[in-house]
Amino acid sequence: MPCTLARLPCGVIYTQAFSEHLARVHAEQADNHPKRVMTFEYVRCASGPMRGRAWWQVLWLPDEVVPDYRRYRMGRITVHFPKSSQHGLRERCLDYLNDRVVVRP
Repeated sequence: MPCTLARLPCGVIYTQAFSEHLARVHAEQADNHPKRVMTFEYVRCASGPMRGRAWWQVLWLPDEVVPDYRRYRMGRITVHFPKSSQHGLRERCLDYLNDRVVVRP
């Protein structure tokens, strides 16, 4: 099956499958987080004992701490990618495959 890619203005590249996954998470959790912005945080260690390891999480930050210029439309939802996550995802692609988020080189 062909893969449709998109790029946010901040440079984050993602697949349609990833966008649909985040939309499902948003639909399930948004009512529990009023006046908060969905935030996708990604960390990849470049050095030290955890070098090469990476992890991600979805957080809900208060609306007033996320500036408008750091909010991006991904399909039907608004999502925030912190600057550090944008840096860690540089030249990588977010995908969703077999019920898990995958970061492709």
